Amino acid sequence: MSIDIETVQQAISIPDFKRTDLLEIALTHPSQIYENSNNRQQQDKQERDYRRLAILGDAILSTTVIDYLYQEYPDFNQDKITTIKSQIVSRKSCYKFAKKLSLKSFCSLGRSEQQKDGNQQIELFGEMFEALLGAIYLGYDSNFYLASQWLIKQLIKPTIDELLISAPLTEEEFTVDYLPIISSMNDNESSELLWRMKKKADALIAQDEKLQNLLSWIHKKSSLVDTGYNPTQIRAFYLALIRIFGLGFARNCDPNINSNSKVRNFFGSFNRVNNLGLELTLKFNSMFDPANILASILILDIEPELKQALQELKIELPNPKTEQLRFEEWRQAHGQNWLKIITELIGYDLVLSEQQKELLKQYYDNNFQLMALINESKLTFEAKQQIEDTLFLSPENSN
Repeated sequence: MSIDIETVQQAISIPDFKRTDLLEIALTHPSQIYENSNNRQQQDKQERDYRRLAILGDAILSTTVIDYLYQEYPDFNQDKITTIKSQIVSRKSCYKFAKKLSLKSFCSLGRSEQQKDGNQQIELFGEMFEALLGAIYLGYDSNFYLASQWLIKQLIKPTIDELLISAPLTEEEFTVDYLPIISSMNDNESSELLWRMKKKADALIAQDEKLQNLLSWIHKKSSLVDTGYNPTQIRAFYLALIRIFGLGFARNCDPNINSNSKVRNFFGSFNRVNNLGLELTLKFNSMFDPANILASILILDIEPELKQALQELKIELPNPKTEQLRFEEWRQAHGQNWLKIITELIGYDLVLSEQQKELLKQYYDNNFQLMALINESKLTFEAKQQIEDTLFLSPENSN
């Protein structure tokens, strides 16, 4: 079987590719080379040329990925670069690249390989993609810049973008990793990406009945709030109230936990709230701090009874930083009673398993990352609003 060079040129988006001899070598698998009883010396040479192209392509792929990450993401450390590189420079990834270019439809395989399914051909097509990349590099007269630009445009950038989106990042990382990506996308790309992230976040807790009930509780609570903020912001507030403040209050009131800096820092938020202004309340990027939740309650009339109780607690609470001994005595003597009061006023039991807490954390982080990306995208107001309106809702309330 001869290679249809014109089809290959179209598939790789290089219609004027001149070194058709290299394409013939890269896309003719050794199983085809040795199938006919030709000159063995010539067959060995053809296989050797194929393997040499593959090892050259492997080196080009590795160097291109590292160079791209180094140039485009200056905040990535060594571990981050190495992790992403290892995900892309593998036979499995190369197999996916080969599928994207439809190599199987125009390469030349021996009969022994033609009958195998995809799972049995990962190594084969992974190596063939590397051979093709080596051929493209040589076809560009060994110009690394041209070969790497082809590789980046066709495969590397879309793959890295998807990798960065598919894995939840920390609060500190997402502003570095995601924002340059979303701001460079067109409307269709942004919309597709954001909806995919939204579905991914929802899937985290889709199978947990208690967490779904929590979202229903949040929806019900937020529907009773009459403020100038939009419903999504109010739902985000109630999620943060449970995730950051409520569960934190329950944990730090536990008399079995020795008082330490984390406990003191949590209760120190009651003092720090004095320094927070109205402009910080109900801002999505501020909901990672208990002090901001307190500010939202104490400054706004979202939960008037809870607001009154927290004002009384704020007066009663010893300063955890300057009165550490008295604070610890207060926590041991009154912490559980105050936990009961706050839990009743919030109206949610604040009892979750460790697994549920972790799922809720991931859901919480994913949604706040998504909210930041929606704000930074170039989508129209209507398109942004369509996604926002579905955030922090259980399936029964999002339809």
